[in-house]
Amino acid sequence: MSDKTGRVFAVANRKGGVGKTTTAITLAHGLAKKVQAQNGRVLIIDFDPQGNVTASLNLQPREFDLADLLLDRCTFKDCVVSANRASDGYARPNLFILPSADSLAEAKSELMIKAAIGGRRSIPVEDILAHKLGFVRQLFDYTVIDCPPTLDAFSDAVYNLADEAIVPVKTDFLGEVGTVRHTSDILAAQSYGIDIKIACILPTFYDQRLTIARSVLEALVKHYGKSSVAMPIPRSTIFEQAPAVDGQTIFEYQPDSMPARAYQSLVDRIYAS
Repeated sequence: MSDKTGRVFAVANRKGGVGKTTTAITLAHGLAKKVQAQNGRVLIIDFDPQGNVTASLNLQPREFDLADLLLDRCTFKDCVVSANRASDGYARPNLFILPSADSLAEAKSELMIKAAIGGRRSIPVEDILAHKLGFVRQLFDYTVIDCPPTLDAFSDAVYNLADEAIVPVKTDFLGEVGTVRHTSDILAAQSYGIDIKIACILPTFYDQRLTIARSVLEALVKHYGKSSVAMPIPRSTIFEQAPAVDGQTIFEYQPDSMPARAYQSLVDRIYAS
């Protein structure tokens, strides 16, 4: 990695089922391929208690996970997982995962209680991620946070750690409405001093044959501006098939497919920005 500090992106939307985990994994893998020649490294932080990142990549989690790190039960080295499976034909030597599990929900409650009763020495909930994970900028060129639909009290914690948000939007009516609400949250966070901006709006599950999909895409461009809306990710069964076939990413499963080319456009966009 160069002398510059790494960049942190949150893949977030208050609505579920919009392709956040797929986007986080695919973007991170694509960026890892971009920086591999320069010995760069990329990290995915799984902030979803469902822990779908490691499962999607068919990785074996270690004894500790993100919840343990936040509660000072382990070090970062104890829980970070390499995504490299060269022996299985999936060489990802510079891609790493900070896994999550359902224990994260309990950890959130414990951290909130500690912040409430801990007095001056306690870490405010909104600062917990920046305090515990701010060092990732010195270790990784890019860090991608896979966020759950409901961040509740930890929304500000994610926004305090991340530099920018990537907002996937399912191209249906409810997807558009949910996105407007979520981006309003980000703008509100900016208004009281949290330094985060929207990197791009990413239309997902796009089927240009459907009137509603075309209408939602048009509405997104009108609302956010053409330069803020990334190339749509087409609806495809490939997204279910790739992780099911030995934990592959889109770039490994069908690198020449339309979905892979669409995600490569997102990778190129973030890398060039």
